[in-house]
Amino acid sequence: MKVISIRGIVLAILGVIAASGTMRAQRAGTGTLIVANMSDATATIIDVGSRRTLATLPTGQGPHEVAVSHDGRWAVVTNYGNREVVGNSLTVIDVEHVAVARTIELGEYQRPHGVAFLPGDHEIVVTSERSQAVVLVDFTTGNIIGTMPTDQRLSHMLSVAAGGERIYTTNVIDGTITEIDVASRSVQRVIEVAPMVEGIAASPSGDQVWVGSNQEKTVSVVDAASGLVVGVLEDFGFPYRIAWTPDERTAVISDPMRGEIRVVDKATRNERTIAIPADHLSDAPEFAGSASPEGITISTDGSHAYITLQGRNQVAEIDLSTLEIIGYMDTGVWPDGIGYSPITH
Repeated sequence: MKVISIRGIVLAILGVIAASGTMRAQRAGTGTLIVANMSDATATIIDVGSRRTLATLPTGQGPHEVAVSHDGRWAVVTNYGNREVVGNSLTVIDVEHVAVARTIELGEYQRPHGVAFLPGDHEIVVTSERSQAVVLVDFTTGNIIGTMPTDQRLSHMLSVAAGGERIYTTNVIDGTITEIDVASRSVQRVIEVAPMVEGIAASPSGDQVWVGSNQEKTVSVVDAASGLVVGVLEDFGFPYRIAWTPDERTAVISDPMRGEIRVVDKATRNERTIAIPADHLSDAPEFAGSASPEGITISTDGSHAYITLQGRNQVAEIDLSTLEIIGYMDTGVWPDGIGYSPITH
C-alpha cells in the first residue's frame, strides 16, 4: 500500500491554491481607469493590472462624467459644478502621461454633463443643461464650433449611435429623449419615454436605445427606426447608468438604490444580478445602506466591467464571463463617472 505523507498532502493543497490564484490573476483586466470624484474635484487615475492609483489629478468643481477617446490617449471630464458653483468647463487628461493637459472653457454653456468623443476623436459633444443643448467642441483647439438644441428641459446624459451620425439625450424633466442629426445639427425627433429619464445607451449598431426612468423604476427599450418603446425592463430601484459590451450582446445596468448590477442579454432580455456587498461603506452613501454602484465603463475587449461605488469610494472590477467581482480599487470621495483606456502603465 502506498503511504501518502502529510507533507505531500500539504504541498498538493498549496499547489491547488496557487493554481486557483493564477486563474484569478489571469481573469483580471488591464488598462487604465479615469474616475471623476464629485466631492473632491479630482480625477483618480488607476492602473487596472496592479490596481494602484497612478495619480489624483485636479479638475473643476463637481466633476460628473468621463469620456475617453477611441484611441485611449485622452480623457475628458465634465465639470458640472455643485450647489455653490455653476460649472462650465471640461478638464482634458493625458492618459498616457497621467497629467492634466488643459481646460476647455464653455463660456455661456453651463452645467456640462453627458460627454462623448465623435468618431475620429477630432470633436467632442457635451450636454449643457442650462442651455437645453448639445455643444460641439473642436477637441484640438478647444473652440466651440456649434450647438445642437434639444428643445427639452434638463438635457442630462447623451449617447452617440453607431457611426456618430446620431446623438440621443435624456431630458429629465420632460421624460423624453431627443434624437439629433450631427451633420445638420438639427433635431430629428423628440420621443416620449417615461417620467424622469436619466441613464441612456444606444446599442453599438444603433438599432436600439435603452433608457432608464428613475420615477418608474424601469428601463425602456426604444426601437431607433420607429421611435417606439418595444420593451420594458421592470422592478429597478434606480436604473442609474447603462453600458453595452462591444459585441452588443449584453447591457450592464447599475442600480445604486438596491446595490446591484443587472446584466441583461439583448436578444432574450434575460437578466442576471450581481449584488455589491454593503460593507466598508463611507460616512455618507447616497443611498443609505448601499454601496451605491453608479458609473459604468467596459473594457474594449468586453471582458470586464468597472463600476464606481459611491457608497464605498471604490471601483468594483467585474469579470463578465463569470459575473464575479474580482477586485476593488480605491478612489476619491463620491466617485461618479468613469472611463476606460486600453493604455497600460
